[in-house]
Amino acid sequence: MYLYHEKITLHMPTQGIQDQFFDLILARFPRRADAVEALCGILNLAKDPVYRRLRGDTFLSPQEMKTLAQHFRISLDSLIYEGNNDVLCTFSDFTRKVKTFTDYLEFFEGDFELINKFPSPHLWYASAELPVFSYNLFPELMSFKLYVWGRTTWNFDWLRERPFSFDLITDPMLQLSKRILNHYLKVNSTELWTVQIMDNTLAQIEYHLYSGGFRDPKDALVLMDKLREWIAHMKEVCRVGRKFAIGEKAELGQGKINVFHNEMVYTNISALITTDVGRLAYIAYCTPNFLKSTDTQLCDYAQNWFDIIIGKSTPICSGSEKERDWYFRELTQKIERRKQKIQMYIDDLNE
Repeated sequence: MYLYHEKITLHMPTQGIQDQFFDLILARFPRRADAVEALCGILNLAKDPVYRRLRGDTFLSPQEMKTLAQHFRISLDSLIYEGNNDVLCTFSDFTRKVKTFTDYLEFFEGDFELINKFPSPHLWYASAELPVFSYNLFPELMSFKLYVWGRTTWNFDWLRERPFSFDLITDPMLQLSKRILNHYLKVNSTELWTVQIMDNTLAQIEYHLYSGGFRDPKDALVLMDKLREWIAHMKEVCRVGRKFAIGEKAELGQGKINVFHNEMVYTNISALITTDVGRLAYIAYCTPNFLKSTDTQLCDYAQNWFDIIIGKSTPICSGSEKERDWYFRELTQKIERRKQKIQMYIDDLNE
């Protein structure tokens, strides 16, 4: 009698936790059938015993729960101790060490492929510099940013003595970059920008120019021209409220975009993906690497933060012509001033 009673008291709370646990796992998949297939492979079980566990007819063993928690990066503490301050995150550079430019690009492609499979995905994005996905509009800009990150954050040995040149990014990498861009263009997004979004990239261009970091100093001028083209293109994107690639007709844009101008909050890259079946938060950590989490409390906090800041920001898309013209004029003037400075420096070099 005592053993039977103890068994019941142990299993009753476990069943509730198991239901919550599976809810978190199922939210990672666009279809229940996809989740079942994955669970079969992870647990090495046939479909019938997996369905029994999903229904609660069979309890997960401690080892099975551990295996699933580790695979899906789910904190069991958050299920047992609700309302605590612990948040389980994955770190991109721990999940997959960046050893090449391709490693980093594949990280984004994999996440975007998954995101676009979910129903009604939406990207909420805030940054103090250019939206990282939009570098892919111009291979020259993407190439330069990868070079900067490779020499700093990733500390690639082969870049230490190598000056920048546009041939660093190969054709396979260009194709990968284009696929990432296409994923970004498809997803609807709400973005927070400041007039400082180009400052970091401009400073990096100048630093590498003055320190001899360009194989051809004139490439610095090419980058300035590409930033100028970025401004012209994104102004048109904001005008129509649709994202489209270079050379495409604006009216054929795919994902909707809503951009807000904000100067009150200078933030590192923060992003939130919302879908009909789950959410995913991104926080830049040791840029350009990311912390990533599906924690409910963190996602709630991020959504509330975006709602508050957007409510105190100025829209620059669609009908906000006056604010949009002012905003992109400010960016253009920054480019022109820096370009003149760079041109004078190059002219001095050639004398």
